[in-house]
Amino acid sequence: MSEYTVYLADDERIIRDGIASLIPWKELGLRFTGAAINGLVAYRHILEAETPPDIVITDIKMPEMNGIELIKLTKERYPDMTFIVLSGYGEFEFASQAMQHGVRHYLLKPCNETEINEVLGRVVEELERKRSEKSYVKTIEERL
Repeated sequence: MSEYTVYLADDERIIRDGIASLIPWKELGLRFTGAAINGLVAYRHILEAETPPDIVITDIKMPEMNGIELIKLTKERYPDMTFIVLSGYGEFEFASQAMQHGVRHYLLKPCNETEINEVLGRVVEELERKRSEKSYVKTIEERL
Protein backbone atom coordinates (compact mmCIF):
# COMPACT_ATOMS: atom_id res chain seq x y z
CA MET A 1 0.00 0.00 0.00
CA SER A 2 1.25 3.48 -0.86
CA GLU A 3 1.35 6.36 1.56
CA TYR A 4 -1.05 9.16 0.69
CA THR A 5 -0.95 12.66 2.10
CA VAL A 6 -3.83 14.43 3.81
CA TYR A 7 -4.41 18.15 4.38
CA LEU A 8 -7.18 19.66 6.53
CA ALA A 9 -9.08 22.96 6.26
CA ASP A 10 -11.42 23.81 9.12
CA ASP A 11 -11.99 27.05 11.02
CA GLU A 12 -12.63 25.25 14.31
CA ARG A 13 -9.38 24.68 16.20
CA ILE A 14 -10.82 21.79 18.20
CA ILE A 15 -11.66 19.96 14.95
CA ARG A 16 -8.20 20.61 13.46
CA ASP A 17 -6.44 19.46 16.62
CA GLY A 18 -8.74 16.49 17.12
CA ILE A 19 -8.37 15.14 13.60
CA ALA A 20 -4.63 15.77 13.56
CA SER A 21 -4.04 13.90 16.81
CA LEU A 22 -6.73 11.19 16.94
CA ILE A 23 -6.55 9.59 13.50
CA PRO A 24 -4.10 6.65 13.21
CA TRP A 25 -2.51 8.05 10.04
CA LYS A 26 0.21 5.43 9.55
CA GLU A 27 -2.19 2.54 10.11
CA LEU A 28 -4.38 3.90 7.33
CA GLY A 29 -1.44 4.37 4.95
CA LEU A 30 -1.65 8.14 5.32
CA ARG A 31 0.55 11.04 6.34
CA PHE A 32 -0.98 14.20 7.79
CA THR A 33 0.74 17.19 6.15
CA GLY A 34 -0.94 20.14 7.86
CA ALA A 35 -4.03 22.22 8.47
CA ALA A 36 -5.44 25.64 7.68
CA ILE A 37 -7.94 27.91 9.41
CA ASN A 38 -9.91 28.55 6.22
CA GLY A 39 -10.13 27.74 2.53
CA LEU A 40 -7.99 30.66 1.42
CA VAL A 41 -5.04 29.65 3.61
CA ALA A 42 -5.52 26.02 2.55
CA TYR A 43 -5.55 26.95 -1.13
CA ARG A 44 -2.31 28.94 -0.73
CA HIS A 45 -0.65 26.05 1.13
CA ILE A 46 -1.75 23.55 -1.52
CA LEU A 47 -0.40 25.74 -4.35
CA GLU A 48 2.88 26.36 -2.52
CA ALA A 49 3.42 22.73 -1.56
CA GLU A 50 6.29 20.92 -3.25
CA THR A 51 3.85 18.06 -3.74
CA PRO A 52 0.13 18.77 -3.33
CA PRO A 53 -1.81 16.52 -0.97
CA ASP A 54 -3.65 13.49 -2.30
CA ILE A 55 -6.62 14.08 0.01
CA VAL A 56 -8.09 17.28 1.43
CA ILE A 57 -10.60 17.22 4.27
CA THR A 58 -12.50 20.48 4.28
CA ASP A 59 -15.26 22.16 6.22
CA ILE A 60 -17.94 23.85 4.12
CA LYS A 61 -18.60 27.02 6.13
CA MET A 62 -15.39 28.96 6.74
CA PRO A 63 -14.45 32.64 6.61
CA GLU A 64 -12.42 34.08 3.69
CA MET A 65 -13.07 31.12 1.35
CA ASN A 66 -15.59 28.36 1.97
CA GLY A 67 -15.08 24.68 1.26
CA ILE A 68 -17.01 24.69 -2.02
CA GLU A 69 -14.81 27.50 -3.39
CA LEU A 70 -11.70 25.66 -2.19
CA ILE A 71 -12.81 22.47 -3.94
CA LYS A 72 -13.70 24.29 -7.16
CA LEU A 73 -10.44 26.25 -7.40
CA THR A 74 -8.23 23.36 -6.38
CA LYS A 75 -9.91 20.89 -8.75
CA GLU A 76 -9.15 23.26 -11.64
CA ARG A 77 -5.43 22.80 -10.93
CA TYR A 78 -5.45 19.28 -9.50
CA PRO A 79 -8.42 17.39 -10.96
CA ASP A 80 -7.39 14.08 -9.37
CA MET A 81 -7.27 15.45 -5.83
CA THR A 82 -9.78 13.76 -3.53
CA PHE A 83 -11.91 15.84 -1.17
CA ILE A 84 -13.79 14.81 1.95
CA VAL A 85 -16.34 17.37 3.11
CA LEU A 86 -16.71 17.73 6.86
CA SER A 87 -19.58 19.99 7.82
CA GLY A 88 -21.98 20.84 10.57
CA TYR A 89 -24.53 21.87 7.99
CA GLY A 90 -26.72 19.07 6.68
CA GLU A 91 -28.57 21.05 4.04
CA PHE A 92 -28.86 19.26 0.73
CA GLU A 93 -27.66 22.35 -1.16
CA PHE A 94 -24.13 22.05 0.26
CA ALA A 95 -23.93 18.33 -0.45
CA SER A 96 -25.27 18.93 -3.94
CA GLN A 97 -22.69 21.63 -4.68
CA ALA A 98 -19.89 19.44 -3.37
CA MET A 99 -21.05 16.51 -5.53
CA GLN A 100 -21.06 18.75 -8.61
CA HIS A 101 -17.32 19.13 -8.06
CA GLY A 102 -16.72 15.40 -7.75
CA VAL A 103 -16.92 15.04 -3.96
CA ARG A 104 -18.12 11.58 -2.97
CA HIS A 105 -17.54 11.69 0.77
CA TYR A 106 -19.53 13.97 3.04
CA LEU A 107 -19.35 13.74 6.84
CA LEU A 108 -21.67 15.65 9.13
CA LYS A 109 -20.36 17.16 12.36
CA PRO A 110 -20.27 15.99 14.96
CA CYS A 111 -18.66 12.85 13.65
CA ASN A 112 -16.42 10.54 15.55
CA GLU A 113 -12.99 9.10 14.93
CA THR A 114 -14.46 5.81 13.69
CA GLU A 115 -16.54 7.53 10.99
CA ILE A 116 -13.55 9.53 9.79
CA ASN A 117 -11.34 6.41 9.79
CA GLU A 118 -13.91 4.51 7.72
CA VAL A 119 -14.17 7.27 5.13
CA LEU A 120 -10.39 7.66 4.95
CA GLY A 121 -10.09 3.87 4.53
CA ARG A 122 -12.54 3.96 1.60
CA VAL A 123 -10.68 6.86 0.01
CA VAL A 124 -7.36 5.00 0.29
CA GLU A 125 -8.98 1.95 -1.38
CA GLU A 126 -10.25 4.18 -4.20
CA LEU A 127 -6.84 5.81 -4.66
CA GLU A 128 -5.12 2.41 -4.71
CA ARG A 129 -7.60 1.18 -7.32
CA LYS A 130 -7.02 4.28 -9.48
CA ARG A 131 -3.25 3.92 -9.17
CA SER A 132 -3.47 0.27 -10.14
CA GLU A 133 -5.67 1.07 -13.16
CA LYS A 134 -3.27 3.81 -14.32
CA SER A 135 -0.35 1.42 -13.98
CA TYR A 136 -2.19 -1.24 -15.98
CA VAL A 137 -3.07 1.23 -18.76
CA LYS A 138 0.54 2.45 -18.88
CA THR A 139 1.79 -1.13 -19.18
CA ILE A 140 -0.65 -1.85 -22.03
CA GLU A 141 0.33 1.37 -23.83
CA GLU A 142 4.01 0.48 -23.55
CA ARG A 143 3.35 -2.96 -25.01
CA LEU A 144 1.51 -1.45 -27.95
